[in-house]
Amino acid sequence: MDQWLTLARVVRPQGRKGEVLADLLTDFPEQFAARPEVSMLLAGGRRSLVVIEDHWLPVGRNAGRVVLKLAGTDSITAAEGLAGASIQIAQNERLELDDATYYVSDLIGCTMADGANEIGIVRDLHFPHDSEGKRLEDAAPIFVIERPNGDEVLIPFANAYVGRISIPEKRIEMNLPVGLLEMNG
Repeated sequence: MDQWLTLARVVRPQGRKGEVLADLLTDFPEQFAARPEVSMLLAGGRRSLVVIEDHWLPVGRNAGRVVLKLAGTDSITAAEGLAGASIQIAQNERLELDDATYYVSDLIGCTMADGANEIGIVRDLHFPHDSEGKRLEDAAPIFVIERPNGDEVLIPFANAYVGRISIPEKRIEMNLPVGLLEMNG
């Protein structure tokens, strides 16, 4: 069974013709045009194939989200039933990335080390947002690392600190500034 990657999560209806507003969970919204047939996982665990007829990135207070028009969803009432649904693709269908660009799902579970010092396991990657929820494109994402003793440490995913990333080895080697780990506790 393929592992599924979530591209968007439906928030609510957006418009009168069945469009839905969704939280965008990918840096590659062009996937909606390149692969219009996607899988939808509904809140109750039911999965179905859907076709994205159209998509657009809104501006204003919904910037950073995506509006999706799904085939067969043609009313506000139909769109309301999709709240909480995940729009997904199989992992083997994702776009190929350039070198030094990574999928978050590939980074999760990697062991992080600073030189010879093993820090812990990457459990999440947080992306800084402004007070209105818009992602700050110039801010470095933050690795959430679980240490062997269960404590959590936050480390910026800044190119200046990255030594080497090997997805096949599930390993990230960093060159962290002196004192950064101690600042985290």
